[in-house]
Amino acid sequence: MEFVKKTKAILYGMEFTHGIRRAFMSALALLYFLSFGFNLVSITTLFAISTLIMVLFEFPTGAIADYDSRKKSLMISFILLSISFFGLFVFDKFWLLASSWILGDIAWTFSSGANSAWAIDSLKYAKEKSKIINLISRGYLFEKSGYVIGGLIGFIIVSINFKLIWLIVSLSNFVMFLIIWKYMEERNFKPTKTPNNFIIKSWIKAKESFSFILNVKNKKLKVLLIAGIFSVITVASFFIGVPLFFTEKFGITPEKISGIYAIIGILAIGSPIIAEKISNKFGFRKSLFSLFILISLSIIIFTFSKSLILAIVMLGFLCIFLAGSDVIQDSAYHNEFDSKIRASLGSLNSVLFATTSSITIFFTGLGIQFLGLEKTLILSGIIGILTSIIYLISLKKD
Repeated sequence: MEFVKKTKAILYGMEFTHGIRRAFMSALALLYFLSFGFNLVSITTLFAISTLIMVLFEFPTGAIADYDSRKKSLMISFILLSISFFGLFVFDKFWLLASSWILGDIAWTFSSGANSAWAIDSLKYAKEKSKIINLISRGYLFEKSGYVIGGLIGFIIVSINFKLIWLIVSLSNFVMFLIIWKYMEERNFKPTKTPNNFIIKSWIKAKESFSFILNVKNKKLKVLLIAGIFSVITVASFFIGVPLFFTEKFGITPEKISGIYAIIGILAIGSPIIAEKISNKFGFRKSLFSLFILISLSIIIFTFSKSLILAIVMLGFLCIFLAGSDVIQDSAYHNEFDSKIRASLGSLNSVLFATTSSITIFFTGLGIQFLGLEKTLILSGIIGILTSIIYLISLKKD
């Protein structure tokens, strides 16, 4: 059916574009800001504040997609992303670059959830509901493919002109905006009247989510949320330091770091499939315990590496283990709790983990500044070990 093919093509295009964006942001953003001579703590503070702002905007921007139009929400997202990255391309003053960065994070909230919701509704309209899982998994592959291509583009472009990567992201998002404007159809969505004071009500909902976290009575849920927090701290603190580690310890240039991320992205593509087989064989408890032990060991060996090859190999293993743990963590949440609790876990995790990530990024910057890079990375490895122990004691024996 032509409509289904068009829906898939647009969704995969969005995911691919987001993959390119993520590649540049994860591998090169910190080094780009540092190239202007800005202070590390100032940069990590910016990233932390921007993440918090993104959490606040998740709720009201989601209302636009839910009540008004998914297409409109996605158009706003991609045009603002284009403007944001163009700002990173043209500006050189910190406050202007910071404003562009924050605009990009706000822009992402208009797209978060709206793209998959639109695509799933479209498949339901076309009576292709059975293909939803295939659509989501293919979308994941396109996003990872975009990440790999983004890394390769960075490898080629950064040595010519560091700024050009942001122009490429800006143009790709603008092209995606035009495609959505011209070709996207909403056939299974009826706009409803936006509730009065919906922005205020959405933030009240956010406050209620935090209150639920603080007052949760379910002991197992509380322990799993704590394990989730520790896993976010492990990942966020480690990956902030990775580009600095390569530049300071091995003298690797930004374009080569981008190439390293591209290679590792290829390795991680098949991890969720492998993770599914591992969890089916060994169960959630043993799988998560083992994976976070392996993640922690990878971080520690990476940090003490004297060889660039060993560091890259350890980073590759780490990314494979992390991609696998993400899938098993999600499955564990769904398996452990009934549908009533499960329904609220998605938004709860999003708010909690994004907030944790924001705080972690800020303190990681301080840690690198005052403790040093290696000690900060080792701390992230130790926290990973604590995460594995929490999973071991919190989940049922399989």
